[in-house]
Amino acid sequence: MLISAASFAEPTSSQTNDQTNDAAETRAESRHEVAGTEAVTGIAIAQANSVTGEVVEWTTLGSTQSVSGDITARSVIEAQSVYGVASSNATAQGNALTAAASTNIDADVQQVAGSGTVSALSALRLGDYAGHVVSNSQATANAAEIATADSEANLALTQSSGSDVRAETRLEADNAEIETTVQTATAAGNSVTAGGTNSSTIMDIDQSNGGNISATAEADIANADYGATVASQAAGNTANLYNEWGYAHMQGEQMNSGDVEAMTRMGVGAFENGPLVGSANAVGNQVLLSNFGADAYAGVGQTNSGNVSANVVMQGGSGQSAFATSSAMGNAQSGYICSECPVGLDANTRQLNSGNVFSGVSQSYDGYVGAVTGSATAVGNASTFATVSPNGG
Repeated sequence: MLISAASFAEPTSSQTNDQTNDAAETRAESRHEVAGTEAVTGIAIAQANSVTGEVVEWTTLGSTQSVSGDITARSVIEAQSVYGVASSNATAQGNALTAAASTNIDADVQQVAGSGTVSALSALRLGDYAGHVVSNSQATANAAEIATADSEANLALTQSSGSDVRAETRLEADNAEIETTVQTATAAGNSVTAGGTNSSTIMDIDQSNGGNISATAEADIANADYGATVASQAAGNTANLYNEWGYAHMQGEQMNSGDVEAMTRMGVGAFENGPLVGSANAVGNQVLLSNFGADAYAGVGQTNSGNVSANVVMQGGSGQSAFATSSAMGNAQSGYICSECPVGLDANTRQLNSGNVFSGVSQSYDGYVGAVTGSATAVGNASTFATVSPNGG
């Protein structure tokens, strides 16, 4: 949709959206089987409800989305030899809203995902060779993203999910050589991202997740010539506000009662010329506010009662180096502002965790490896507030 109208002292345009997908299955499949090729790409996108908007005049936006059916995205590639790039991507979303505003916007967004399962699978099976492998899976019950520029944004975002969510990325190359490999699996019950440049953003969130969330990334490779990177990330609720040169304000509540699990597993025979990097990150509730050049306020109440676990398992032969990192948190809230700007950050944090939290790393190699590093971190409640330099230092 394109929203355009004359501009006055108050909103001059109004847009409403009402979408219901009731117990219907939404499924996307992309399957490719080849003997040899220079490049192969598979993309599967499944969305039960989707709205995309561009705001060019001051607008009030009201959106209500509801889904109760299964949403499934599958991207599967089977190839003997891929001399260039093998790319597989799967995205499954129950309710999805994306809006871009180059002027003022007042938004009231409500997303509800009931019974059902949201699942995304990206799978590659390779026979003997691939130059480069890129594989991603992303599954979210409710997802909202609002990007702003030169505007004032007042955003009320309500998300509720009872759906189970699964993201899986699998690479089967037991007899193959692969030059480089990058795999990610990302799963979330509710996800919000907002903010922009030269904008003041006030965001009020209400997120509740009761479904089980899992992200699994697995790779079996005979020879990862220049190394491999495999990562999994799972969250019950996640909210991010990135802003520059404008006031940033985020408040509200996050409640997670579903189990959250991130699992990364790697089995690699040889990796002589590059590192193996495995990571897993799981969190019940997560908030991140980052603002540059103006004041900011962060104050979201977080309650987690679901079990949270992150695990990295890496096995192999000999190679250059290996790094494994696992992080699990019940509640996590972070706020960052510019250290060289005359600005301030107000924070009001309230966190309650009653779920079990586990983080694990396990590595085993039967040959010589130049360096082996592993780190496992488990935290019930984590709150971090800091100033950082504009150049990221």
